[in-house]
Amino acid sequence: MPEANAHAENALSGTDAFIMQSDGKAWLYAPAGMADGPLPTHYEPVESPVANLLHDQQDNPAHEVIDRAWNRLNPARSDVYPYVFLTYRLIEHHTAGGMSRTLPYLSELQPEFFCEISPALAAERGLEHLGWATLISARTAIEAKVLVTERMKPLRIGDRIVHQIGLPYHWGANGVSTGDPANDLLGVVMDPNVHIQESKVATCDIQPGRRPRGPALLEFVESYRRKAGVEPGGTV
Repeated sequence: MPEANAHAENALSGTDAFIMQSDGKAWLYAPAGMADGPLPTHYEPVESPVANLLHDQQDNPAHEVIDRAWNRLNPARSDVYPYVFLTYRLIEHHTAGGMSRTLPYLSELQPEFFCEISPALAAERGLEHLGWATLISARTAIEAKVLVTERMKPLRIGDRIVHQIGLPYHWGANGVSTGDPANDLLGVVMDPNVHIQESKVATCDIQPGRRPRGPALLEFVESYRRKAGVEPGGTV
């Protein structure tokens, strides 16, 4: 044990449990080196469909956003983009699918890109099980086959019902099994300390049918931006 009056490195026992901290002690907050804080708190994601119920600051004021045309963001609490979508993995595919989608055996087990929705959302938007759906954000629109399942339960948050949409992120243009990439819907919003994206969950709209192609797709996405009041963003 260190001496009672020890200072600096002589006061470190070397046996304290919190080895990731310089003094080995548990910290209630980070006294230095953080771009926000010092005490942790709750912020809603930038594209949250609901208000922050904890306090008046909706999202992290120190977050980092790349101001580019390809990274336009859905407004928070938007009626134009009212649904939450999240991405997840499937056992049969690996990361973005570049390796597993070229293997016939794995592609046979998970042959198509799909969106997973609740029966309530299917009824609300007129979506049919195994039919096509188009999902739209301020970045682009993608299409997916519809999987109606009880797993994706609506959430009651405050005074509203929030529907969730699940998207596996393993598809792309190449391979035995091809489909639109789920990650194309996402924007880039980063925390100010280690620059990790928060946007593995964001908002979108969903409509029955397949998405437009070519210039019609660009105009379709732009029409949503106009309705939502999305700013033009950067030039690149």
